[in-house]
Amino acid sequence: ETILGTVKILPTKINALKRFHQEFFDRTNDGTDARSVGQATLTQLAVEARLLKDLLLQSDRYPFLDSIRESGEQIAKLADRDYTYLLSHLADFEDTLLTSKEDVLDPIKVFMNGPQRLAYDEATAFLREEEANFNDLAPEDVQPLRDLAQAPTPYRGNAVPLAKSAVTKLRSAIADLLNLERQNAGLVLDDHEQRLVALPGMETLEAAAKARVLAKSTDARAAIGAARFLTAIRDRINRYRETDYPIQLALAGDLTAPLPLPIHGGDMPAPTVPAPTYVPTSSLRTKCKLPFLSTEADVDEWLAALRESAVTEIQNGKRLSL
Repeated sequence: ETILGTVKILPTKINALKRFHQEFFDRTNDGTDARSVGQATLTQLAVEARLLKDLLLQSDRYPFLDSIRESGEQIAKLADRDYTYLLSHLADFEDTLLTSKEDVLDPIKVFMNGPQRLAYDEATAFLREEEANFNDLAPEDVQPLRDLAQAPTPYRGNAVPLAKSAVTKLRSAIADLLNLERQNAGLVLDDHEQRLVALPGMETLEAAAKARVLAKSTDARAAIGAARFLTAIRDRINRYRETDYPIQLALAGDLTAPLPLPIHGGDMPAPTVPAPTYVPTSSLRTKCKLPFLSTEADVDEWLAALRESAVTEIQNGKRLSL
């Protein structure tokens, strides 16, 4: 038995702390007496406390790390104790820490230092970055990602492999949807470009002037080709129809308009006619009060209201782009 002041440290307590040291830290305690054994355990407790503190700094990114907070605080307090406390009060913390090691600390360390963490990072990043595309996908295909992000213990069970498989499937599905959306948008641009090229007088324009007319189509194609989200493609093609195409029509009309002839008997040119303003047909607002169309008569009523709105715009000097 070792006597430290008035405290007697029995060999059984020294051996018990050495066993705890071995079980908790997975390494032997090479101390030979009460002081060296206790100091060795204090040193390892301090190392463990710093490691857990560093892990907790990442809890914003990995919310499940908060489960190590209580053990981390307990270990940090023990590391600040005198070594004699460890020898005399081992029973007060031994079972708690060994249980925490098995249930939480070791699984989390393995997770954070292994391939599962990389798969977790990829899945949660994919969830954040591709959220805008998920409305066009089956909710059940996305659910494994949401389950993983909300999992209190992602280091247990099959949440990570399920999410990893979901990422592979969703990445392919999103790529297919984006390609299809780009193709559809491209068809719209092709159709409108063909209409522009077929306008009277366009065939007489020089290449630079034609390029000016088609510039907004070119810009739209580039934006659509670079878009990462389905909604961005749809928004861009809608903006082209409603804003860019009417501008193209106006520019084409301006560039192909014949030069004004001089006033008869004089040298002054005739007053120029103001260039027409183009508005998209999608902007037409009808006075039709029907909530939906269900009969042929409803269609007639709606078309009559639409015609009235279109004629009013034309009478006001507007042209309607299709």
